[in-house]
Amino acid sequence: MTTITIPDYLAPAFRQLDAARATHLENARLMDDITTAIARTAQQKTEIEQENGSEASEWRAAFCAGGAVLTDELKQQHLARVASRELAQECDRLAEVLAFECDRLKGNCDSTARAYRQAHHNVLSLYAGKELDNALRDTCGALVRAMKLKILAQGNPLANNIGTQGYTEPDKAVIQEVRAWLERAVKDCHIRLADEPVLYKAGLSAETLPHMNYGVAATGAQKKVWFENLREREADLKARGVLA
Repeated sequence: MTTITIPDYLAPAFRQLDAARATHLENARLMDDITTAIARTAQQKTEIEQENGSEASEWRAAFCAGGAVLTDELKQQHLARVASRELAQECDRLAEVLAFECDRLKGNCDSTARAYRQAHHNVLSLYAGKELDNALRDTCGALVRAMKLKILAQGNPLANNIGTQGYTEPDKAVIQEVRAWLERAVKDCHIRLADEPVLYKAGLSAETLPHMNYGVAATGAQKKVWFENLREREADLKARGVLA
């Protein structure tokens, strides 16, 4: 197994990133659980209603065939049907609670997704800034010397032919030339994650985790409004005895 070496200066930022990832993944797991519970509740309610409807028809037929006499068996069957109806109603109440929990988790996921994006951006910004600073300090000596030589050459009166493009100051002309070359080189450059331990560990994008984009509490203002609405819903559910 290949060991990924991370520069020491990035260790605090990666700890923050790992913590933010773990927190969000836990919320994502809970969201998957609640989504499964919602689907299962809806399916079970449908099955109860279908079974209860079929049994109701059979019960009435048996009641009429027996001379409209409520036998103990028919009474038990009726009580079972009543229990099934109450169970279906309980499924409705449970679905309402689960919908509330689902919306709460959407807000939580948006909040932890935001924290993860910020931590991810912090890692990449620190790393990219340090790499650029190192490259400018350590590898640009030859480029700077060559630029200076060309500026001196361009400053020669014999090189100052105005021509159709007009006169450009030597330093600006050389910088424009270097800039155009660098832009082409950057465009043609391709990053291979296999060669980039830091990028391999952090990932180029923060959007690879599940449940990142509900958009209900992605900003501080949205978060405040969303959770205030949830508190109102929670109070209503408790007042109705649906939520303990």
